[in-house]
Amino acid sequence: MLWARCSQLLHNGVPLGKPRWREVHPGRQRETMMYLRCQVCAGPASRTELGCLFLHTRPPHGTVEPGWPEGVLTTQPPVCLEHAVMASRQCPHLTDAGYVALRAKRPRLYGVFGHAYTFDRRRGRVRHVPSDGALPYGHPAARWYLASQLVRELRDVTVVDLDTEAMG
Repeated sequence: MLWARCSQLLHNGVPLGKPRWREVHPGRQRETMMYLRCQVCAGPASRTELGCLFLHTRPPHGTVEPGWPEGVLTTQPPVCLEHAVMASRQCPHLTDAGYVALRAKRPRLYGVFGHAYTFDRRRGRVRHVPSDGALPYGHPAARWYLASQLVRELRDVTVVDLDTEAMG
């Protein structure tokens, strides 16, 4: 699959400016997700015996399937504890919808999120195909897919209290 590219303003290898919470840079998202680095500072993500720390938007009441959050798919890279607390208070997406702090012992690579395309033989051009959700690795549509985010499937998940972890 093809990965989306876009420029990024760096100083000594560190992105400049304030976090743009809803507009994660595709290259940074991919790197931090691939290596389980904090999505804010790119340092080590918080890890305990319960696993790697992820923040997830709280699902609307009554929409949670049995067993949730086991197996949840996420495009949000993990975070260090310091930046998890900061994001939980400053990220409009998390403050508006609410969040759940998750620790995953096995955050396995699942696939990608992006845009699907196909070649329209009749018109002789590539066209966008509406798609919903993540595309798993190995899927036949991958050759005509423009990926912008790496997706992990969280396994062996424990819901944790972020404020308790930050105090302790």
